Amino acid sequence: MNVISNSLKTFTTESFNSLNSPNTFGITITHQASWWLTSLDSPYFKALEESVQDVWGKEPLKIREGGTVPTIFWLEREFGAPCVHLPLGQASDAGHLPNERMRLLNLR
Repeated sequence: MNVISNSLKTFTTESFNSLNSPNTFGITITHQASWWLTSLDSPYFKALEESVQDVWGKEPLKIREGGTVPTIFWLEREFGAPCVHLPLGQASDAGHLPNERMRLLNLR
């Protein structure tokens, strides 16, 4: 993870310096978490995918996101069991912002 953090610091600092701005720039990384990615061929993922199709009548849209959910990696490692992740929100839900919300329709 240090390689990624250092690369981010270098890139953002160099990008800022190229602007020749009179402002100052600093970056401090206060937290790091391991990434997690499951196999789309996993029987657990396939079961989740079929359940979504049964309930909503549509194939789920598969998007790689959830970077703020570092517990998935930890749970899989700690319990030695595969995990799947089913987000319940929408892009307009303003996740982790002051007006974060979740539609009851999505929750139900």
